[in-house]
Amino acid sequence: MKPSPLERTIEVILTVGLVLSGSLLLLGLILGHPGLQRYGILILMLTPVGRVVVVTVGLINQRDWVFALISLWILGVIASSMFFSHG
Repeated sequence: MKPSPLERTIEVILTVGLVLSGSLLLLGLILGHPGLQRYGILILMLTPVGRVVVVTVGLINQRDWVFALISLWILGVIASSMFFSHG
């Protein structure tokens, strides 16, 4: 069974996030550069957020309004958590 375009996009987002994060973490360890390690951790934490964004857009495009609203709610919770933890 061939994956849908939405599933393929999610796979790409997760793969790129993991590879980029792992590369930065490893490079930071090898070079002893904590800034690269921080960016690697940040990208690792934001990768699932990117997945939720892609799923939300996909659900809106499919006009699946119930799950799109639930997904938007989840994005709102994530955004408010980031906002209030920063300040």
